[in-house]
Amino acid sequence: MTTRRLATTGVALVAVLGLGTTGCADRPGTATSADRPATTTATSATPAADAAGELTAAIARLNEQSMRVKLDSAMITASGVSDPTARTMQATLDLPVFGKASTLVIGKDTWVRFDGALGERLGSGKKWMHMATGKGIMPVDDPGGVKKLLSAVVDVRRDGDRAFSGTLDYTRTGVDARALAAAGDKAKALPFTAAVDAEGRLTTFTMDMTPINASYGTMTASYSDFGAPVKLSRPAAGDTVEAPAEIAKAFSGAGA
Repeated sequence: MTTRRLATTGVALVAVLGLGTTGCADRPGTATSADRPATTTATSATPAADAAGELTAAIARLNEQSMRVKLDSAMITASGVSDPTARTMQATLDLPVFGKASTLVIGKDTWVRFDGALGERLGSGKKWMHMATGKGIMPVDDPGGVKKLLSAVVDVRRDGDRAFSGTLDYTRTGVDARALAAAGDKAKALPFTAAVDAEGRLTTFTMDMTPINASYGTMTASYSDFGAPVKLSRPAAGDTVEAPAEIAKAFSGAGA
């Protein structure tokens, strides 16, 4: 069933919480563009013993400003802009199995629109599917979904002035245990790397998924263009339909 397969894909969508795309202001599902690069000038290194605390602080700083976010992985790619302080975001997603999709979040409301045949099969056509996902699609304190991964970190160390590396236990992230059964203990020691900018903000977080399945490759979340303005508007009522329960469940991050 299409909706069941999409619900499974919802596990991957959790990794792109807080994403959004740029475009023209004041149009439904669009945001103001901003092309300023993030500042990454040099800063002094801190002791290795402070690595975990510094990385935690860098992730927490993602809650302070709007930003451009990009996700690259074998399962899904996405790009966009998010403003966690205003609980707004817009994302353009490319799902290899299902094609392209657009996601819009304003407050506790979420809309998703699938291009082409998938949208027709789901009964939405070219309309936005609405769901009240609350904190599921974009937690206020975790705009990029990385904090959830950080809670699974087993060890972390400094690699140079503003770089980190370590391992994390992916079984602690809430992923369905059945999806990790074949990987066994390998899923408990996934390598990761991370980097921060001169302001102490996280700029990249890369997780190596190959111990779980070689075809998964790596998943990288990148953050830049901090402070870029984000202005979104809700789709017109005539352009929306209510999302099927399976889709709402997938996008809420609940047990896919």
